[in-house]
Amino acid sequence: MTSLPVIFIVEDEAIVANDIKETLLSLGYGVAGTARSGEIALEKIKETQPDLVLMDIHLAGPMDGIEAAGHIHNVYGIPVIFLTAYADNALLERAKVTEPYGYIIKPYDERGLHSSIEMAVYKHTMELRLKESEATTRVMVNATRDLLYLLSADGKILVANEMLAGLTGMSAEALAGTSAYNLVAKKILTPKMACWQLVVKGEKRIHLEEQVNRSWYDVTIYPVYDAHGAAEKFAVSIRNITRRKEAEKQMRDNAEHFRLIIEEASEVVVMLNPDGTFAQQSPSLRNVLGYPEPAELKKSLFDHISQSDWQNAKQVLSEIVMHPGMAKPVRLKCKKRDNTFCAIKGILSNLTNNPQIGKIVLSGWVD
Repeated sequence: MTSLPVIFIVEDEAIVANDIKETLLSLGYGVAGTARSGEIALEKIKETQPDLVLMDIHLAGPMDGIEAAGHIHNVYGIPVIFLTAYADNALLERAKVTEPYGYIIKPYDERGLHSSIEMAVYKHTMELRLKESEATTRVMVNATRDLLYLLSADGKILVANEMLAGLTGMSAEALAGTSAYNLVAKKILTPKMACWQLVVKGEKRIHLEEQVNRSWYDVTIYPVYDAHGAAEKFAVSIRNITRRKEAEKQMRDNAEHFRLIIEEASEVVVMLNPDGTFAQQSPSLRNVLGYPEPAELKKSLFDHISQSDWQNAKQVLSEIVMHPGMAKPVRLKCKKRDNTFCAIKGILSNLTNNPQIGKIVLSGWVD
């Protein structure tokens, strides 16, 4: 069962303070204490740490209720409800700065006092939960090496994580409110990263790749739409993918190098799919079989193997396909273009787990 709030009363009229105390107790609230001046209230509140303070605006002495409430708000974060019989506009403007949780007009009634306290406690509880959620979110967005930020439709940075702030030499707080186009000018972002002239029509996500200062980035933009379907904000996530791009280029270069080896090889080198079809044309095999044109070579290696070796070759390939990395010796009797036969002896290897090859490879020579 949730306990009821404990309340501290700051009221310079003893009769009124006692009446409020009795009313609170009758409503089931706890009372942490009372004080007749702002100075005494601050001392007792520091000791008792109540859940809420009822503060008379007009206190006798050098410190009035507004000044005391401001100290309580800034130092302890305890919600304050003002008690007042009257207040002019100037006084209310001063009171607003302390961010009070409500006003109760004297003479108060029990129902109004109860409602004001319940609303103040609920509002304060929700604010604490929101702050906790924001703190958790802040930790999460700062834990990543990705650049994360939120832009307004006119390109103003509303929120940014520390990773982006670090590139600018500014704090995340100082970066908020500045224009993303300043970062474009500094070559930290591209115009697309800053959502420059971005036109959206209901897309939930926009994905692109951009290059900045010889580095590659994966950019994802999430439009935030208002009630009328217009994009009012853009949440942007940017990840450095330079290493991935370099690895992809290296793989392409390796694949091209391997292709040239196959085309220039004096021995027989054949790239196969798991079903035995040719994954890549093999000039060395065409030369051995006497086919001058690539189109004359049939689609599958088995189309060129003699019937006597066909079944055995099938079994070897099936076993090879089931075990990545396996290699087995083979000797295949193949029919040439002129209807004579030749024997190709070599190794059949499953290199599908090799990212640079990814195929079944037959390498051998004419026996």
